[in-house]
Amino acid sequence: MNPSEQEIIVQADPLRELAYQLCIKVGIPEEHAQLTADLQVETDLRGVHSHGTRALPGYLKSVLHGDLEADPQIQVVEEGSGYAVINGGNGLGHPPCAMAMEMAIEKARTTGIAATGVRNAGHFGAAACYTMMAVDQQMIGFSTTNTGGPSVAAPGGAQAVVANNALSYGFPAGSKRPILLDMACGVSSWGKVNTLRMYGKPIPPDWLLTSEGLPTTNFDTVGRILAPAAGPRGYGLALTMGILAGPLVGGLLACHKQRDPSEHFFIAINIACFTDYDSYVAEMEKGVETIQVSKTTPDTEQVFLPGEIEWNNRQKWIEEGIPLHVDHLSSLAEIADQLGVEICWEP
Repeated sequence: MNPSEQEIIVQADPLRELAYQLCIKVGIPEEHAQLTADLQVETDLRGVHSHGTRALPGYLKSVLHGDLEADPQIQVVEEGSGYAVINGGNGLGHPPCAMAMEMAIEKARTTGIAATGVRNAGHFGAAACYTMMAVDQQMIGFSTTNTGGPSVAAPGGAQAVVANNALSYGFPAGSKRPILLDMACGVSSWGKVNTLRMYGKPIPPDWLLTSEGLPTTNFDTVGRILAPAAGPRGYGLALTMGILAGPLVGGLLACHKQRDPSEHFFIAINIACFTDYDSYVAEMEKGVETIQVSKTTPDTEQVFLPGEIEWNNRQKWIEEGIPLHVDHLSSLAEIADQLGVEICWEP
């Protein structure tokens, strides 16, 4: 079936309103509900649906089941001129993580570089949401996460020992779109694996492993494990990210977790403290142009910078609406019906 035949076009504003109302219905405070809805729809606009509103029913069910707090007590537990650690109170990950990056940005205005961490919180959605906060303030942003348990094997391993931790860097580029790297350390994110399954597409043969460490394309394999991206490189990155957003901020390594809360880590770098900002921008703009017109292979029209495809999605879908899979919308409709929230968008 053609992907377009499995999708419905939804405008961003009613989708955002639905996400907000669903959060309110489970007792999430208005400010947190709006922030979460905004970040999730922004992620959908970029085409990363696995970390956008598709994830929302799972978050809400965790609140309803008592696994996450609807109205957590978020507290700064460590702080200095260039650092801070926040306890997320076992609530949604988005509010304390946005708070952490905001603190990093403010501290970096005077210190040049600042790092913050969050512990005892839920999944934070797309890592790019937080790096873009720094980019918007003419800073370089970095974000990473240590998710709730191991799911990726080491090279040659037949057991998951690291989490599929995401990492993101964001770089301002003046009049050009920011360069925005947002990647998992596994060969793919689990969300993308689920997307392939949703659209009835095959799982690539080098993505999943059985509990014996053998390749499999069967998503339903018991004890399935994700392979690391680029072998030892992805494994090393996953472990490194899990240390920064783990023991460093008072959490555990993924290999010691069993569905525990997540931890997150952020850095803001004030470019103007390191070099002349205008000179930085001039070189970045020139570099973007050079890469975009670089020579391609015969079957490729253009090379793209990290995040450029997602920026193109956003520009198009703000005007035309977001194409969402019918199963994605069905899961939102199901939780909306359960909570008594009316769906008011026009396809």
